[in-house]
Amino acid sequence: LERHLNTLHTRAQVLISLAGIVVTVTGFSGRIIAGTNLPAQILIISGLAIVLISAVFVTRKVMKVKWVTTDIQEDSIETLEIIIIRRNQKTKAFYTGGVILSVGLFLYCAAISIMLLNP
Repeated sequence: LERHLNTLHTRAQVLISLAGIVVTVTGFSGRIIAGTNLPAQILIISGLAIVLISAVFVTRKVMKVKWVTTDIQEDSIETLEIIIIRRNQKTKAFYTGGVILSVGLFLYCAAISIMLLNP
């Protein structure tokens, strides 16, 4: 079960890294994309905001550190149940964070597409 939690943590780092890439790209080309027209401005700002919301969500819900040893109970079955519940909650949060990130990336890519269609 501890490896399951480690896997979720590693995958959450990937989502946060993707969000970081979006912020970096915005720093280099955000002004050019936003300079295309109003829809591109709305899409890039919305996309960036949603991507950042995803990063914060994943950081708070999945990356939060809680040692497995803090869940140890007298009854080993109860201990396993507690850890499995936590794992399932983090899995659900990871999935939700991925969906939020995907929406943000979609809006961001739509803004880039508008820029490319209006040279």
